[in-house]
Amino acid sequence: MATYRGRLMVAAPWSGSGKTTLTLLLLAGLKARGLRVQSFKVGPDYIDGTYHTALTGRPARNLDLWMGGGPDDVFRQLAFGEAGADISVVEGVMGFFDSGAPDGVDISTAQVARTIGAPVILVVDGSRMAESAAALVYGFSHVPGSPGVHGVILNQVAGLGHYQLLERAIRAQTGIPVLGYVPKKSDLAIPERHLGLVPAAERQELARRVTKAAHAALETLDWDRILQIASSAAPLPREAVPPVPPRPGPTIPVALAQDEAFHFYYAANLEMLASLGAELLPFSPLRGDPIPEAARLLYVGGGFPEEFLPRFQELGTAHAGYRARLAAGLVTLAECGGYLWLAQSLAVGSGPPVPMVGVVPAVMRLEPRLQAIGYRTVSAREGGPWPAGTTFRGHEFHNSRVVKADPHPEAWSTRGRRGDGTDGFLTGTVVAGFTHLYFPSNPHAVATLLAFSAGR
Repeated sequence: MATYRGRLMVAAPWSGSGKTTLTLLLLAGLKARGLRVQSFKVGPDYIDGTYHTALTGRPARNLDLWMGGGPDDVFRQLAFGEAGADISVVEGVMGFFDSGAPDGVDISTAQVARTIGAPVILVVDGSRMAESAAALVYGFSHVPGSPGVHGVILNQVAGLGHYQLLERAIRAQTGIPVLGYVPKKSDLAIPERHLGLVPAAERQELARRVTKAAHAALETLDWDRILQIASSAAPLPREAVPPVPPRPGPTIPVALAQDEAFHFYYAANLEMLASLGAELLPFSPLRGDPIPEAARLLYVGGGFPEEFLPRFQELGTAHAGYRARLAAGLVTLAECGGYLWLAQSLAVGSGPPVPMVGVVPAVMRLEPRLQAIGYRTVSAREGGPWPAGTTFRGHEFHNSRVVKADPHPEAWSTRGRRGDGTDGFLTGTVVAGFTHLYFPSNPHAVATLLAFSAGR
């Protein structure tokens, strides 16, 4: 039985201050102290969570007040994630009070901290500041609506003298404890690629470097005070956690594409499938594994197949097998990277197109610039596994685009902050598109998809 040690929210005045770096240091450092550590990410991002998981060995979870429809889903994800853990660390999103959700919903780091009662550690980039840092900390702690700042960690500090100057000013002007600093170290930089994505080998290398840095941070961070602040978070009240629905009797085999090219799945999605009776059967499209014969549903999530085009170039026989299974009526849900995988071909920039599975009659290309980002409400169009108008909430984030396509039915009508549109490809059994669906936004529709698959 885990010993409850509380939770922490890692926040920052603005993006780029070092939230992810500090979160990784805290995860590695707390684990080095023998604690079972669970991580969470505020908002829809699934990329930072892959870094978290590489360090903790536990699936990271998202806490999103919009995608899940409100606090109940946040409490559920928090409760399920913290089961068996000693302490949890929540990485915020954007700036402390920034909120990018539609409908005026406040999904900011500050609002999530208030909702879950997590004490806040503010990461401040001290590289270009001295005494002015005190005014910054005071403002973020005392602005109306702030949940308060319980501690400060300074990032990008030039040395002990610089740290002492910053610490004295913050302590004198705000009374908020400074919990230490992270020195300027180029080897702590997170590798950057398009969308910030890095393959598994690089995530493992990052985990190794962060773990080494966390041991060094034993001398520059006040770990006892950090644990003391975490312990001020009260356990979730029992009534705040909705009950888990009972698992149905018969299981439904679901093939899950899972390898270096396809691994972006919300933990809540996989958990919901299992709770509704799915038996997840992982296989690797990158290695040409056949789709498990027993599968009644194929789920291909996001990832970056474009990073492995030379390997996909060699999988013509496997791709023919995939086409045959889908043509035979295997129900399929493909999101973003999975959508690219099903296309006729995929190219990176001006590079040559590489044949893909060939189910979607479209040519895809990865561009240097971001093509879409933001929350989406998607509604199913006529002719697929769901009744027309079935809605999900989700998120879109990609550099890829459809270069050309034969006329075909589209899977989704979409709505976002920039207006309405359409997305994807649809047949009676295949639903593919760029949006990453968040299953807890419509559990009934997930159950409908499983029942539809089982009945074929």
